[in-house]
Amino acid sequence: MAKLKPSLRTTETYTEANFLRLHTRGEDKSDNLVTLEHFAYAATDDDRPGWSCLTIVDQEKMSRTDAIFIARSYAAENGIPVIYECRAD
Repeated sequence: MAKLKPSLRTTETYTEANFLRLHTRGEDKSDNLVTLEHFAYAATDDDRPGWSCLTIVDQEKMSRTDAIFIARSYAAENGIPVIYECRAD
């Protein structure tokens, strides 16, 4: 199962080459806007390394509990080791 970690500070860098970034709110309300993105570092079409980003959930209303469930399920299906959660309190 993917590890759920807090978001990194702006002065830090991501140490994983394959991770999910989950944006949630502080309270577990069903009307929170949630965004879930999959980041992967790999070679591009012209053989240069680079980041790719795939948005899985784009500002959908759901609870934090549901968002974490979706993130963990997606991570398990796709072999993603880490989920970084960015929380707005």
